[in-house]
Amino acid sequence: MTDPSVTRERYERHELLQPGAVETWSGLDRTLNRPVTIRRASADSEVGHRLRLQAKALAQVEHHGLLHILDTYDEAEHFAIVTEQLPARLLVDELTAPNGDIKRLAPSEAVRIVIAVTEALAVLHGSGFAHGGVEVDCIGWRAEVGWVILNGPPTDDAVTIPATRRADLVSVAVLAHRLIAGAAPQRRPDGTWELDPVVPDVVAPVLARAISASDPWPDMPSMLLALRTVVDDLPHIDGSHTDRRSVWQAERHWLAPVGVLVAAAATLIGIALLIEQPEDPDQPAAQAVTTTAPNVEAPPVVTVAPSGITAVATPALPPAVSAPTTAPLRRAPVPLESITDFDPAGDDRIEHPERLIFINNDDPTTGWSTARYSTRDFGGLKDGVGLVVVLGADDPAPLNRLAIDSPTVGWSFEVYTSAERNPTLIGWGSPVAVAQGITGSTTLDLPGTDAAALLVWITDLGDELPSGGHRVTVSRIEVSAALLGAEAPPGTDAVTP
Repeated sequence: MTDPSVTRERYERHELLQPGAVETWSGLDRTLNRPVTIRRASADSEVGHRLRLQAKALAQVEHHGLLHILDTYDEAEHFAIVTEQLPARLLVDELTAPNGDIKRLAPSEAVRIVIAVTEALAVLHGSGFAHGGVEVDCIGWRAEVGWVILNGPPTDDAVTIPATRRADLVSVAVLAHRLIAGAAPQRRPDGTWELDPVVPDVVAPVLARAISASDPWPDMPSMLLALRTVVDDLPHIDGSHTDRRSVWQAERHWLAPVGVLVAAAATLIGIALLIEQPEDPDQPAAQAVTTTAPNVEAPPVVTVAPSGITAVATPALPPAVSAPTTAPLRRAPVPLESITDFDPAGDDRIEHPERLIFINNDDPTTGWSTARYSTRDFGGLKDGVGLVVVLGADDPAPLNRLAIDSPTVGWSFEVYTSAERNPTLIGWGSPVAVAQGITGSTTLDLPGTDAAALLVWITDLGDELPSGGHRVTVSRIEVSAALLGAEAPPGTDAVTP
């Protein structure tokens, strides 16, 4: 806190931006010659007393999605809080068309905005405060950090009194619905909510649980984790599109006939080449080359090049056989036999092996986590920790992709593959994939090498937690293998890349 006599000379107020019990002014910090925002309330009012009592604690709350308190001071009969300048670009302006209509955002874009808001609220909740409810007109864009909440704690009084974390959860769900559907969800006569059908199927359960009166999300981090797990499943489409089908499903209708034409053309070209093949001069004319129907039992060999480019190699054909049509490359999940923690430089027991059962348990609010460390580099105690994933296939499988869900922000890891589990890191060889600065769901393409085990080696614990310290949490691990021109085994969800 600075001396009041100094701050009265340091800050000047310019334009009243918003009146009320807490006034919002544009201003200038004369000392640093920078524009600021000044929030002030009557020092003798209930709001003023509340702001003064909370200011010291709230000044310690730092997150890029929240305006930070730069200073506080007393001015005549007012208590004032100084923050960064308010951004000029507002979310509500982004949603208003020139003719005044409300625009809708693509579901993927909407969920990413909501994730940014939810992250900020989770930090605020972790500090013991509630916002009171976010709206589209109190969210702005700052180029250096992204979307920012402009009102409520830490730089203002709570939006509603009393402010509750439950109200914040509901407001986040309503915000997401507004961005996707253009309006808030409708409340039924029995008090329950009805979501617009335009809300994608993967998002609807997350929002429904947030506004549920009987089984809501237990806290903001739980909802945040659920949002992160679905964002990568959303197609990047225009917000006016109301079809819940994926882009691939929509494209199949025109890709299918095109594929038939391409296959037919390839067959005709093969026949033409064989017909024009010069005859062997030593071969009797009666033994002219003939063509037969393609052998559908001998599909071509499909391989994945190291660069990730799919290459189709047609097998050598015996005389009088035309080129067969190619089958698409498909992927299928590989069953996992076991997941164990890996800590060669420490004690496995402190890396919470008892929490391994929470990986892949269909509950995104749980998961395995490392121990908590003082710094993101494991407090300088070790180079990393990891998870060994033993695959359940009878034989080593040609791995294709790895998908991981985690609520941790800014963490990094490396992926190793092997024909067997190795007790030392050096025994795993060199990493086949590296992911850095990860937030939310992550999918990595893996080289098509045969492997029976996989190591996820965590090298960076990510950003500091709201409660202090650093740790990584993993809630889901899925490994996929490439199927060479074959249909997915029964019970799998193979997809064509």
